[in-house]
Amino acid sequence: MAGVKPPPGLPQIEYVLDREVSAVLDEQLRALLSMCFTGSHNERFKWQRYYNEIPQHRWLIREPGRVIAHIAVHEKRIGTAAGEFPICGIAEVAVHPEFRRRGLAKQLLVPAHAAFAREGVPFSFLFGNTTVYGSSGYTPVKNAVRHFDFACHEWLVRPLGAAMVKELGTTAWPEGEIDLRGPVF
Repeated sequence: MAGVKPPPGLPQIEYVLDREVSAVLDEQLRALLSMCFTGSHNERFKWQRYYNEIPQHRWLIREPGRVIAHIAVHEKRIGTAAGEFPICGIAEVAVHPEFRRRGLAKQLLVPAHAAFAREGVPFSFLFGNTTVYGSSGYTPVKNAVRHFDFACHEWLVRPLGAAMVKELGTTAWPEGEIDLRGPVF
């Protein structure tokens, strides 16, 4: 998965494997994430560039000296009654306040979706708001979702109101309980 060149006039989108994030980029990512997320999320991003688990992939847009838009993508496998499926788990979606309402997050999702669709991954999964992600093809997940909750140190099974899915191919989203096999991302 290489950087995708946007049409003229759109910002340059970069692809970076997380394991290749430099110290400078790490600092820039943590600065953006700390600015964009509040509460306990904010504290966490002061020392790490991920919420619960390190993602494998990142797409971002920079301007000199800072990252202005970013998404992280986890390669995950979920369990369902219909069997196991790979998903791309979208996380740490952040756009600098000065650059919001320009569709930058949506632009970053396009090459991520395309890269995983080419690999045959049937679903993209994220936690977000339909007003923001509906225009990118995401719909609410109505299934109960099994996940590990670090706050109570237990496995929980419940509907998660912010869970959303986008079908990347022709496979229909399965019915019944979804097992994230780990924490939310």
